[in-house]
Amino acid sequence: MKKLAALVAGGLLLCGGVGVATADSRGSRCEEFGGTLKLTALKTCDEFKAVRKKERIFEDALFVYELPPQYQPQEAVCFSGEIKDASLGGRPVEASSLSAFTVNSFNTLLDLLPTDPLPAPVFTAATVVTVSADREPRKDKQLGQIFLRDTGVFLPAAADDPRGPVAIEQLIGVGGTKKFAKASVSIEIAGHEFAGAPLKGTICR
Repeated sequence: MKKLAALVAGGLLLCGGVGVATADSRGSRCEEFGGTLKLTALKTCDEFKAVRKKERIFEDALFVYELPPQYQPQEAVCFSGEIKDASLGGRPVEASSLSAFTVNSFNTLLDLLPTDPLPAPVFTAATVVTVSADREPRKDKQLGQIFLRDTGVFLPAAADDPRGPVAIEQLIGVGGTKKFAKASVSIEIAGHEFAGAPLKGTICR
């Protein structure tokens, strides 16, 4: 299990590097985006659903919250996130996130039932990151939203570690609004997301 998780994690980071190189090779203006992400589990997915409906995004995805009751996990499937000390191109910004687990075909590829556990805790999700200017004297300081598809793996936490599991996650942009409407985005997250994990990536536009 550890070997498979390591292979998946390595592949995610490799894909992230390719995404950045492709965007930069087109001559786009690229800026580093980073901060520390801290997730909070949500009791409902209403906030995510509202953004999805308003922006008409992720229409090709099936979300875990849309599954029949017998397939619904007891754990949370939607999350909000605060990105502390966020910066874009070296300038401080304010950033937050909403995310939800999506259904994937890993079980089918491995000839497993939908309810069977995977040999490694791999997951897929969709995320909306909202970025706003910091200390800018404008009425509407939101720079825009970035829509991303996620693939990641959970690594078990030590028995005495209250921070929870370690997540290694790769997010690739699939759309956006305002200043990010035509952006190419690649983001990596690695760490204890519920306690605070480093987030870094590149936004080319």
